[in-house]
Amino acid sequence: MVEYCTTTEATPTVVTAMELHPVVMLTAMSSTRPPSQAKPQELKSRIALNSARLLQEQRVTNVHVRQIAQHLEGQNQLLQMIRRSQEAQAYAQERQAQALECTQAALLALVQMMRPALKDPRKFLQSGTDNSNNSGTLAEGAQ
Repeated sequence: MVEYCTTTEATPTVVTAMELHPVVMLTAMSSTRPPSQAKPQELKSRIALNSARLLQEQRVTNVHVRQIAQHLEGQNQLLQMIRRSQEAQAYAQERQAQALECTQAALLALVQMMRPALKDPRKFLQSGTDNSNNSGTLAEGAQ
């Protein structure tokens, strides 16, 4: 909040920037001496005072702008970190999907191989025993 000097009375009326309405300001100025009767030194003093206050307000505004810029820069860095994290998560999910596809393919091949054993376990076990006996006799015949 910045206060501005608006009158030439001994005790100046102060109008704040938040309360400043053009109609109120015009009314306050019309109740005082006309500008032609105001002393040049008083006008210079009021102009200097108001200029100093405006400069101070500008400095405060500049500080706020810098703070906002720093905050936005921090937010931008945070968003970049989130984006990189999301990219890493997407890559990991893609790798998991590939691994799941490989696992499914391996399980399907295993089921295809085991299907005869599941349909008739006795026949499968007998054929396995016959195969091992045949391979044993082949090994003996080769000696």
